[in-house]
Amino acid sequence: MSFASNKNLLTNVKRILVVRYRFIGDTILTVPFLRNLRRACPDAIIDVLVGPQSGSVLENCPYVNELIEFDTTRFHKYDSGAGKKKNFWHYALMLRKRKYDCVFVLKRSLSSGFLALFTGAPLRIGYATEGRNFLLTHPVKWRKDVHEVESLFDILLASGAEIAEKNLEAWPSDQEVARVKEKLPELNSGGTKILIHAAAAHPDKMYPAENWIEVLKTVKEKFSATFFFSGAERDIELNEGLIAAAGVSGVNAAGRLTLRESMALYSLMQMAVCVDSGPAHLCAAAGVPTVAIFGPTDPNRWRPYGPLHAAVYDRSIICQACNDGKSLTRHDCLVKLQPKKIIDAVSEKFASV
Repeated sequence: MSFASNKNLLTNVKRILVVRYRFIGDTILTVPFLRNLRRACPDAIIDVLVGPQSGSVLENCPYVNELIEFDTTRFHKYDSGAGKKKNFWHYALMLRKRKYDCVFVLKRSLSSGFLALFTGAPLRIGYATEGRNFLLTHPVKWRKDVHEVESLFDILLASGAEIAEKNLEAWPSDQEVARVKEKLPELNSGGTKILIHAAAAHPDKMYPAENWIEVLKTVKEKFSATFFFSGAERDIELNEGLIAAAGVSGVNAAGRLTLRESMALYSLMQMAVCVDSGPAHLCAAAGVPTVAIFGPTDPNRWRPYGPLHAAVYDRSIICQACNDGKSLTRHDCLVKLQPKKIIDAVSEKFASV
């Protein structure tokens, strides 16, 4: 079917479920979809099925009535709950009782299509992937050649809704900002503050330490910046090593902040430099000019969304790992990506704000 529907399918819809569980970046990139959905259905109940950790990035979102935690596995170690996991049928039965009129399936998996069907919702709109067209009332072509935010809009357009605003947003609370300033008193000093996120869940997205060191040294000289390094507890050693080797002023916040507090930290920065990761999208959502370093993944689809931000990559580099479709290995497209390209991007973004 075409992306834009001539008929508004949402005219009489009162209860809506949006299925978008797992992963920080995927979840925060849903915000423009949710804002335009709320605009189309100002009086409807809009619930979102989210991952137990990643879903917290949508807390305080004014476009959502309830965040429903979806926790069925311990396989996804970066988005698993702490309590006892629940099975698929627990959620199918629970969601069916809520009597949704419409389900937007932003996930592309077969299981999420079945979950939408079992809700009993008469409208089920989502991507025509994984052979699941028969599970959806309105299957939508998945375009891989556009940004993920734009791709999500295709699903909303299929309902007959209009797209009015496309920007990202984030909502760290005053209390979260205050807690971060208490944990990191260095934030209360003056000067330029730059967020560094060098860690990635997948090793094939990591930028080499020796290249990071050159970036940090040069950016420090140019902007007299204090660097704030984010990450999980497992990233403490990585950050400490970069700070020591580069000889820069660095605050290692890895393992010290919750995900919500990390979002508050990002909102206090003047600039962010990140590998391709969820925090890159969170920085962009917080309105911080963000430079993201890309290797094997597609920057056109996953770059920080919006005009303030930049994706740095070099497609002239021949990467055998990428050509062979390998992952979790050495990628020349990152190893040979010159630090000067990142430094130039940071300088350009500073000059434009």
